[in-house]
Amino acid sequence: MVSQPETGGMSPERRREQILSYLSTRDRSSVVELSQHLSVSEVTVRKDLDALEGQGMLTRVHGGAMVSGRGRMELYFAAREQVSLEEKRRIAQEAAALIQSGQRIFLDGSTTALQVARLIKDREDLIVVTNGLYTALELNFSAGITTIVVGGTMRHRSSSLVGSMNVNSLRRLRVDVGFFGARAVTAEDGLMEADLDEAQLKQQMASSSQVVVGIVDSSKFGTRSFSAFALPHEIDQIISDTAAPPMIVEALRASEIKVRLV
Repeated sequence: MVSQPETGGMSPERRREQILSYLSTRDRSSVVELSQHLSVSEVTVRKDLDALEGQGMLTRVHGGAMVSGRGRMELYFAAREQVSLEEKRRIAQEAAALIQSGQRIFLDGSTTALQVARLIKDREDLIVVTNGLYTALELNFSAGITTIVVGGTMRHRSSSLVGSMNVNSLRRLRVDVGFFGARAVTAEDGLMEADLDEAQLKQQMASSSQVVVGIVDSSKFGTRSFSAFALPHEIDQIISDTAAPPMIVEALRASEIKVRLV
């Protein structure tokens, strides 16, 4: 069989992202199909599949490949991360400015918390408690940071650990500042989550935090979700973007919550 010529000048990294994205929409795909989809040779596709299998992102099958469980999780998290990305980065910068060397903090498993983690790697003598797998991995090689991962059960298609494991230890933790993303925010109910186990873990960590900071982009304002994990009187500050609805912002401020819009 004559191999197709290489076209497009796509980098190997970008090409492998395209392979994972393509595989995520179907159970499996053949080398021939991927070659045609990407307009590259079958030899190139095979090399890419070997590399991705080595990373644990996919599983090789006869004549092709299928996305692994880890690959699907990373694709799902990457898609979440892209939503309101610029707003999350601005929020993270404001949140990171509150974190000083020598503190003990909590970062949840939200994509905004991951952005915060990327900005604090230079801190010294910092203890970070998190239920976010990606957050923990991001901080893993920071010499001045001790990372403690809490939780028991990994949520499907997510990057957070939840459940009753270590609940007694959680009750005894004391952190200086807790940073919490949320599925929804209202002036009446505070910060909310859709998953009950996630909400219970966050509620416990909020009660263990001397200062509770919500890190929530404006798209979450004015909606309600299943379980409130931090009521208005339990929240010290919320950092959001400038598109946050003014009426809700003013109502939150009326509840003596400091709201910072960036």
